[in-house]
Amino acid sequence: MYNSTRSSRQSLGSNTPSGSRRHSLLSADGNLQLDNTYTYASTGGTLNGDGLSQWRRTYIASEVGDADGVNSTSLALPDETRFTTCMAISEDQPLLAVGSGSYETNMFFVQSLDDQLDVKASFASKFPIYSLGFKSNLLMAGTDRNTSVLYKVDRARLLGFPPENAIDDGDGGGDDGPLVRCIGTFKNKAAKSIDIAAPGNHVPTRRVSCVEFAPAFNAASSPGEGGKQGANSGSSWPPPSVGANSEMFLACVGGVVNIWDAAHSQHALRMEKVSNQPLTRASWNPQAPANLIAASGVDGVINILDLRRRGRAVAWRTALPALGGIDAADEGWAINDIAWSPFVPYWLATASESGVVRVWDMRYAASDGAAVASLRHPTNHGTIQSVAWSTAHVEMLATGASDRSWRLHALRTSSEGSSSDAATIVAERRSADDIGSVVSVHGKGNTFYTLSSCGDLYAHRVASSALRHTATYRMDGNETAKRAETAVHARDFKAASENVLELVERLKEQKLDSANSEIIKTLCDLFKAKPRLTHSSWALPPPAVALMSSGSAIADTMDSSAAGSTPGVTTADKNEMSDAAQQDFTNDLKYLGYGLPPGFPLETTASRQPALWQALERLNMMNLRIKLAAMVEMADEESGKKIKGSPVGSDGRPLWKNIADREKQIIQYVQAEPTLFDAKLLRSIVKLVLPHDCIAGLSLGLGVCQAYLRHERRQKQQQKEQSSMAIACTSLDGLVHVLLFPTVFDTDSNTTPAAAEAGTAAREMLTPDVQEVRQRIAECLATCPEAVFEMVRLEISIQKIVMRSGEQAKVAEDIVQAMKDHAQTVETLVRGSHAGMALFQIHPAYPATTTLSASAVRLYLNSLVPMRAYDEYLVNTQWWRVAAARVATDGGHVVGTDYGWLSSFSLARIVNRQAATLVVPRFRRQIDVVLSTIRKEPLSLEPRLYRDTLLKVARVNLMMRCEKPLEFNVPGSSNSSGSKDGSSSNEAVVSSMVTTSISAKTMVDAFDEIGNAFLMLLEALTRHSSHRDAFKRAASEAQPLYEALAALVRSERDRGDPRRAGRALKEFEQMTEAHKTNVLAVSKYLRKLEHYAKSSSGGAASGQDQPSNETQQQQMPMQQDQAQQQQQQQQQQQQPHEQFEQH
Repeated sequence: MYNSTRSSRQSLGSNTPSGSRRHSLLSADGNLQLDNTYTYASTGGTLNGDGLSQWRRTYIASEVGDADGVNSTSLALPDETRFTTCMAISEDQPLLAVGSGSYETNMFFVQSLDDQLDVKASFASKFPIYSLGFKSNLLMAGTDRNTSVLYKVDRARLLGFPPENAIDDGDGGGDDGPLVRCIGTFKNKAAKSIDIAAPGNHVPTRRVSCVEFAPAFNAASSPGEGGKQGANSGSSWPPPSVGANSEMFLACVGGVVNIWDAAHSQHALRMEKVSNQPLTRASWNPQAPANLIAASGVDGVINILDLRRRGRAVAWRTALPALGGIDAADEGWAINDIAWSPFVPYWLATASESGVVRVWDMRYAASDGAAVASLRHPTNHGTIQSVAWSTAHVEMLATGASDRSWRLHALRTSSEGSSSDAATIVAERRSADDIGSVVSVHGKGNTFYTLSSCGDLYAHRVASSALRHTATYRMDGNETAKRAETAVHARDFKAASENVLELVERLKEQKLDSANSEIIKTLCDLFKAKPRLTHSSWALPPPAVALMSSGSAIADTMDSSAAGSTPGVTTADKNEMSDAAQQDFTNDLKYLGYGLPPGFPLETTASRQPALWQALERLNMMNLRIKLAAMVEMADEESGKKIKGSPVGSDGRPLWKNIADREKQIIQYVQAEPTLFDAKLLRSIVKLVLPHDCIAGLSLGLGVCQAYLRHERRQKQQQKEQSSMAIACTSLDGLVHVLLFPTVFDTDSNTTPAAAEAGTAAREMLTPDVQEVRQRIAECLATCPEAVFEMVRLEISIQKIVMRSGEQAKVAEDIVQAMKDHAQTVETLVRGSHAGMALFQIHPAYPATTTLSASAVRLYLNSLVPMRAYDEYLVNTQWWRVAAARVATDGGHVVGTDYGWLSSFSLARIVNRQAATLVVPRFRRQIDVVLSTIRKEPLSLEPRLYRDTLLKVARVNLMMRCEKPLEFNVPGSSNSSGSKDGSSSNEAVVSSMVTTSISAKTMVDAFDEIGNAFLMLLEALTRHSSHRDAFKRAASEAQPLYEALAALVRSERDRGDPRRAGRALKEFEQMTEAHKTNVLAVSKYLRKLEHYAKSSSGGAASGQDQPSNETQQQQMPMQQDQAQQQQQQQQQQQQPHEQFEQH
């Protein structure tokens, strides 16, 4: 069935075993050096076989190699009849299939590598092949007997791939199976055949002139789906019988287009008679969902079929007009080939027998309309046999002609519209015979394959040097940018990357003014692939409407015989529509022809070229910097105009949403290049987001801060600098101020100067301005930036808790727990810093001091109140107590290094007022209730209330550093601010002063009295029963208090020990005499409590025996009497317990 040929078959005119010819008969000066022996004259005017073969070898050798920016390779196929007819290429593998009209060996498979063409195998099909279609591992061949034959190709074995790299073609034939296997035969139908054709008509043929697989489609699409194209189609396509994995294809016989499902060969899905004359070519629109087909033939008419239309599928048609001035009889010339643009779904190119290539804009062309561009080379003296669009440039297309020429054209437009000379020849080569097929290669840039009718296969790779002169420029004033434009147009991304990096580094040193910003924007447009144009973005024009606009609706109806003028359309209307078409085509060509085409795989290219990836990243950084600055400027302008609402960008979306959507990109680029994004700009963009989405703004700010920190760490590791990496982070003081606002340093707007002065007899209240506040934040950043950034993370956690719905008690518990976890994290960070906690004034045992956010502090303290954690509230707020400042050894006043440094700011007024008016009275009432209860009935109070009260009193006694911890004299909540005329008065504020106190002696006495009562309760529990369970219960009640007090004493001793506290905390944390006394008192109580906490063994440890069964029976009445007594005691203790719970 087939003959496998070696890839090393020697080519004509080659001295190497390779099948490729890349040498050239060019002299040193570039002139052709042809031997006169191989001219026609040498044969006496008669062409013999040997002379013609020698001439062909010499001519082919002269037209291959590297010349004029085109690298060409040729291969002579082993076709003895020299009657090659068609060619198809696999889109995802370097494999070509070539068909021949021979009855012998008529199918060839060629491997197309970068620098050579090798025949991998040749086969003999039953019938001659006149058309081919290749998709994945399926190959469709059109024969001369109305038949299309479907083959399955084992591409892996053909290309010689190893088993581990084999292509998953789903063949399943194994290593011993056939390389090419026939899996289906499809019998196409045509118009009725007649032996004698009418005058002016072609003789009917049974050749399958064209086969082509449909593009990918969605088999589950609903009827009429497809946007504008399917607005009035009214039917479902593809049919429900076509599965998701099915492959559809078309086949043309005569003037009929047959649509098949490759999985069913019995009946065609659809048959459409397009013309009475034979069709030469039909092609699916690659952008549409397998519903639009362009077909043309020898009658010179272009037909557009919409398979979703009911009845006849022809939705649009036209005839080629005369070339006006070239040949009056040109109208009606046959069309040999048509090709849809791979980038613009409404551009269609046609190749005519007249030697002209026309480009049609399907949005405007009516039944008697004109093309938007016409190309005809002055030296072309043959017909255009084939046309193919470039897969790398929107404006380029290649042609193959009967005069043996292959040309690559670049479309150009003028202000007067399109004309035949409005194009540039980019590259040109000639073959030894007429060129019947041209195909372009996806993924290989500007690479084209041509096939001549005599079996010569060529590969033309257009080099960058040939493309440079066709580039368009938008930055003529900057030579570096202009070189980048040239390189991108030539797809020389290495050179383009070098120019971009050079330009970006230069612009970084300069100010980003409007001119430089415009250059960056243009470069970004240059390197950015345009968005893909979908089938739903345009529509075919209805013929009844003369004046069309882009994106109009599809024609509802169309007379199938409409080939002449449209009724009701005047010449002026046609001219106006033609002008609109030319203008839109010019605009599209300018926009799409600059830079990269729609859907260009730049990311894939950049993944293979690190320099290109780096250049793109730098451009994106610069562009983002420009966009953010423009957003801030726009917001400032609207703020100055006092416009209500959120500032809106040019796209209609709020600016803050655009910024929030770019959060990850901003953080990534700040970490890579922090010097490009100054702290002021970052602060401004965060301020735009915070009022609208607090969590998003905080997350963005935290990410920026961490990016700065990571960059500094990386720089320090690379450069091994001795300086602190935190110095650069101090520039973020303004950003941190915005994130944590209001901070503990900020002045409360509700605090009047008179109230501040009246409540600060011992210390002057500070009212720092913004710069002073940020200076203090900068000092904190210089000490330990990680701890400051952790405060921002705490702010995010608290905001999430507050915004989460739930019970108030649960919210308060979550906030308190978040603060405690944060305090532990900050303790680890600060202890590891080079400065220590004393300079930072952070005390992890007191969570309220571990953040600079006044909001977080107030939420934490307010959450303690409903939890009745009064001790924790008072212990934490002691740092805001208005007390006399310590004095340094030199007699100077030291602010910020003594225990009361926070009392210098306005937050202290709010905290102390709440403590004096709410927390201290409740705490005192709780202690009084417990004392009054135990004085009456010490055994009536529940153990948990004993433990709770004792621990609170102990915490206050041990952890308060103030000389008078619970004595307050602060302004009340009265709003008396002076006389009726509105003037402030210090006397009016002083009259509302609130005085509340609990003396230190009262707290000590309360601990002793409540502690002794708890010991009595434990003793009573052990004596009520002689068995072991009584001691276990006493231990279970005493153990929690014992462990909590022991941990408290141990913590305070460690904090007061200079050897453990460190030099930075030595002076600050050393115990006073009163403090030492309280620690000793709690320690003594622990020794008493230890007897019960560790007596779980009960009577066995005391030498008491377990009672026998008889003794237990005798004690049962006694136990019943004791149960009655306990019930009476519970009733007696119910009243004081309820009273305590109320307070």
